[in-house]
Amino acid sequence: MAQSSKSRAARKTSAWYQRHANDPHVKRAQREGKRSRAAFKLTEILEKNSLNIRKDSIIIDLGCAPGSWSVELGKRIGPDGLVIGIDLLPLNPISGVTLIQGDFDSPEGQHALKEALGGRDVDMVVSDMAPEMSGDKLVDQMRMIRLNEMTLHFARQYLREGGDILMKTFMGEGYDAFRRDLGSSFRKIKNIKPAASRKTSSEFFLLGASFHS
Repeated sequence: MAQSSKSRAARKTSAWYQRHANDPHVKRAQREGKRSRAAFKLTEILEKNSLNIRKDSIIIDLGCAPGSWSVELGKRIGPDGLVIGIDLLPLNPISGVTLIQGDFDSPEGQHALKEALGGRDVDMVVSDMAPEMSGDKLVDQMRMIRLNEMTLHFARQYLREGGDILMKTFMGEGYDAFRRDLGSSFRKIKNIKPAASRKTSSEFFLLGASFHS
């Protein structure tokens, strides 16, 4: 029985790899030197939803590894702007981006972020984070909602009035309650499924516009 289970897991991993290797967005990311295909999700969301990032914008990218979103955001700001990326994993340097290795929800991570901000308010909080997938749909869903809750709690602490939030989420248990909670702090909420997200994936993105405390 153990051998059979292992064989099924191997076949599943092989099938995932084949889908990944043949994905047109993966191939495009490789051609264009992107850190991952996730770059195209962000650029599409920004362009199709009129999210014009000013040259002096202050943006925090939570759980930023491997850095695709931070790279794209860094291209859009000028010398008066600031992009801060934070992740538990180490990252290669990104031009125009301040990188912090740490947990954004820990006292140490919060201290490092506040030092990097230097008292400035944040215009936008973004997160492409997803949980370590267990294979149990309900467990993975609840872990995703927990990450969403942590991201929203963070944004409520740091966003300026009128600021925006963008985060990955999954549809399922706990989503409706979380969306209502998000709507209590943002004047407009929008669900977005960019073309670079696989159709078979349960992921989509929540955009909260115009923060109010």
